Amino acid sequence: MIEVCTDEAWSPPVVGVYPFGRPAVRRGPRLPRTDRAQAFLLGVYPGALRVRWHRPGGGRVAALAVDDEPDACPTGTDLADRVATWRGAVGWRAEWGTVEVTDPPDAARLVVTEVLDPLGVDPHAVYATHCVPTYFVKSGDRQANAIAEYDRFAATTGLPRAALHRRPDRRELVHRALRQEGRELLRQLKDADAPLVITLGREAADVFAGLAGTDRVPFRQTGTYGTSHPIPLGARELRWIPLIHPATRRGVGWRNTHTRWALEHSRGGRP
Repeated sequence: MIEVCTDEAWSPPVVGVYPFGRPAVRRGPRLPRTDRAQAFLLGVYPGALRVRWHRPGGGRVAALAVDDEPDACPTGTDLADRVATWRGAVGWRAEWGTVEVTDPPDAARLVVTEVLDPLGVDPHAVYATHCVPTYFVKSGDRQANAIAEYDRFAATTGLPRAALHRRPDRRELVHRALRQEGRELLRQLKDADAPLVITLGREAADVFAGLAGTDRVPFRQTGTYGTSHPIPLGARELRWIPLIHPATRRGVGWRNTHTRWALEHSRGGRP
């Protein structure tokens, strides 16, 4: 069992600044559009709206995070509208270069096609939230490098530097979620009143274990992956299915493991 939530700290609504000046804020849960939620979906932390930025002089950044991610699973047309709105919000200037829409992110689509669809869960009937409701930048990855390029450009043009939190390591992220967000996450679980909990990623699984006061679930590339666990929570008993995120880049082994699980359930297997 891992530590329970203590709510030792509180995080302000605005938690950072994206390239070109938009605020990074705490994200609320995505509520179901149905009378009752079929599932409570817990991810690790939200993503960001990204653009392809062509800098003056011909340099190009393939995908730069510039705002909080859209509230719904986006299409190409949705993203074009969203980027146009973003350009207006930051007062885009020709001397900053040009921006284009990137391809729609795979992550949101894969959650629908490789998690919700195999379980027979209507995406509109999902209460979706995150362990820590703010965007993080992974140190050393392409996004960190893209933001560093922006900061060098900003220093010569009077634009604000980006100020986004770096992703903590897995253990610290779990502890932060339980300390700072635990009470809010328990409130959301109660409000959702869903019979099924789906966690995406080891951190989300560990956070839910802490919230529920139960033992951590080991992640193995075996037949036990994606097994449903009965979890008593207050006066209710929930079913909990711990999964990796289907868009994970951790290796072909985990992607194959999840694909097998999704195919088995798509053929009518029971969770």
